[in-house]
Amino acid sequence: MLAAIALIAATPAPPTPPPTPPPLTDTQASPLPASAASPDAVPAVTPTPSLDSILGAPVGAKAKPGAKPTPTPPPPRKGLDGVWEVQIQRGPKTEYEHMNLIQTGQSVAGIFLTKENKKFPVTGSLDQQNNIRLVISLPDGSTILLEARVDGTTDMLGMFTDAAERVPFTAAYRPKEKWIENINATPGGLGGGSGGPP
Repeated sequence: MLAAIALIAATPAPPTPPPTPPPLTDTQASPLPASAASPDAVPAVTPTPSLDSILGAPVGAKAKPGAKPTPTPPPPRKGLDGVWEVQIQRGPKTEYEHMNLIQTGQSVAGIFLTKENKKFPVTGSLDQQNNIRLVISLPDGSTILLEARVDGTTDMLGMFTDAAERVPFTAAYRPKEKWIENINATPGGLGGGSGGPP
């Protein structure tokens, strides 16, 4: 008990706080910003201009007479959904075909469009390693097999196999709002032949 009393007596007293400074006079005071007046105050946020306010009228504003309407953007892409331009390598020659695919889970279905504008159904699947296998069913009961690896979400590289041949092919995603806009007789499936402005 005696040791406890000695320990308490040996503990130094807490230091006294410094004296409060005198209040400022009107000549010394300077206005504080609102955020400094209260430590709990939230600083004012300067609104950031939107893209609509920078580039033109805000969304929902009435268009000027004679102005072209803004096109509606395509819906967000889901998986492999959309139009693909298929490039089949036959020796030094490249042939262009198209397919419109819809992915549901690991299953893929759609339409294959030849350069002669013939349409055939496509079914297939995509595995966890991004390997895709597509079967194109022809009217005579035969099939064409496309086996490829999907690179990211915009490219395929693989083999095109039918009754007559097995040749390499590539496919590239072609984002456009309408399927028919992606079909073009020129190689590459997009654009005009002259290279100049329309």
